[in-house]
Amino acid sequence: MKILLVGGTGLIGQEVQQLLQEKQVNCIAPDRNELNLEHPETIDASLKKHQPDLVINCAGYNDPVKAENEPSKCFRINRDAMATLADCCNRQNAPLVYISTYRVFDGTKKEAYTEKDIPNPSGVLATSRWQAEQQISERCPKHIILRLSWVISYKRTNLLKYLLDQISKEQEVAVVSDQQGCPTPSEDAARVIVAIIQQLGCGAEPWGTYHYAGAEPISENRFAETVISEASQYQALKIRKLRMDKLNERDGIQAPTNATLTCRKILSTFGVHNRPWRSSLARMIKRYYECL
Repeated sequence: MKILLVGGTGLIGQEVQQLLQEKQVNCIAPDRNELNLEHPETIDASLKKHQPDLVINCAGYNDPVKAENEPSKCFRINRDAMATLADCCNRQNAPLVYISTYRVFDGTKKEAYTEKDIPNPSGVLATSRWQAEQQISERCPKHIILRLSWVISYKRTNLLKYLLDQISKEQEVAVVSDQQGCPTPSEDAARVIVAIIQQLGCGAEPWGTYHYAGAEPISENRFAETVISEASQYQALKIRKLRMDKLNERDGIQAPTNATLTCRKILSTFGVHNRPWRSSLARMIKRYYECL
């Protein structure tokens, strides 16, 4: 199997690329000079050049605050480029695996979201992601859309990295108690993606939308407390207080209050169990301090 990976330098893309290399799967990850989502002609040219058996897209516009100020760019990358990519994949009969987000939901549901729940995005970024899903569903029948909850890592931009940076240099850090999600380590998300594509390579055709998230839901403030407890083993932290804010007091577009996702469908279809995130969290925090 030859795989073309879009977004190979991103948070999840790096982990996917490493896993595929370890499994000796032929993976091509074009850089932006070759494949740039802002320039649709490069998408078609790259797929024609490499003739992949399957395409994974881990790339996208992901800044919810900036998206409100440059909606055209956000929709061009997240929606329009995915429409082009889906058309190209369909023409070449190459299944498309698209990594999406809990943000397509408004977060008002009390229970965890299932794949049967109807998205109701709020803001430019979330709307562009939902419209990308729709474009893919309409244009490329052989697709897997994988929605993830809070993706965490010790690097790049995410909740864990933000908290580690803040507690190391600030005495007071603001968190919210009224937002809940399922921390999902980037390495775990990559494991799931690779498990899915290996089954697709064996002839399975369970096309559609799936959810994956870490096994234990937690509020943002409780997650911050867990991070502080673990990080205190490696450094004398500056943090003295967690300031409890309300989600609606934060500037800009707010993330959904409820970011929890059920994982029953992915278990019954692919046999993928959602793993607890605490052991991975400990490893990532250790890695964070090793890299300082």
